[in-house]
Amino acid sequence: MTEKDFAKVYLDSLNKKYPSVKFELNADLTITSKKGDLEYKHYIDNAFIAYKAEPDSINDIISRYVASTTDLYVDQKAVNVENVVPVIKPVEYLDEINSLSKDGKSFPMITEKYNGQLIIAYAEDSKNSIKYLTEDDFKTLSISRDTLKSIALRNFDKIIPNIQRQGDNGLFMVTAGGDYEASLILLSSIWTKENFPVDGDFIVAIPNRDMLMVTGSKNKTGIAKIKEIVADSYKTGNYQVSDQLYRWTGNKFEKYD
Repeated sequence: MTEKDFAKVYLDSLNKKYPSVKFELNADLTITSKKGDLEYKHYIDNAFIAYKAEPDSINDIISRYVASTTDLYVDQKAVNVENVVPVIKPVEYLDEINSLSKDGKSFPMITEKYNGQLIIAYAEDSKNSIKYLTEDDFKTLSISRDTLKSIALRNFDKIIPNIQRQGDNGLFMVTAGGDYEASLILLSSIWTKENFPVDGDFIVAIPNRDMLMVTGSKNKTGIAKIKEIVADSYKTGNYQVSDQLYRWTGNKFEKYD
C-alpha cells in the first residue's frame, strides 16, 4: 500500500470514529480536522512506518493511532496528577506541535529543557493514549511548577513495567514496555555500575522512544556498534528521538562527541 492509499484508509477510520468532526486529506498527506472553533492537523508518518514494518497488522495499527486522538475529540475528565509522567522528546518536537496551530501562536504545552537536544514534555498516561499537558491542564492540578518534575518522576517510577537489561560484554539494551524506554534516562537512581557494568562513563543512545542502548565511554567496540544501530533505527523506526549519543555527567546525560 502506498502512503497515499494508507492515508485514505487512515482518513476513513477517523471519519467513522468521529462522524461529527470534519476531516480533510491534504496534498502533503497530513489530515486536518475541524471541531467547532478548534482545528487540528494529524501526521500519519509514524503510523505509516509502523505499517511498513508489519503490513499484516494494518487494522490494529490504524486503530491504535486513531484511538490516541480521543483526547482531541471526546470530552475528558480532569487530569489526574497521579498519572502525570515526564516524556523525553527532541527539541524539534516543539516546532512540530506548534505547526498544529492555525493562528501562528505557540501551542501551550508544558515542557522544560533537558539538554541542548532534548526536552521533557509532561503528559498524562491513560489507558488509550499519552495526553500532553497544556497550561490549562496544569492549572487544574493544584501543584506548584517547581514540584511538577519530582511528582512526574515519582509517578513514572511507579508505572513503568519491569526494567530489563539485555546483552553482555559492556553493551546493553534496556526494555520497559515499549513506550518509555528513552525516558529512562531521567531516572538517576538506575544509573549505577551494578545495573550497567560498563567500562568508563555511561554512554546511551535513544534513537526512538522504545529503544535505549547503553555502553561505556572506554568501550570503543560498544560505541561503534551503538552508532551503527542508531543510524539504522533512527531512519527506519517511528517516534524518533535522537540520532546522537549521550554521556552521563553525574546528574544528567549530555551530548557525547
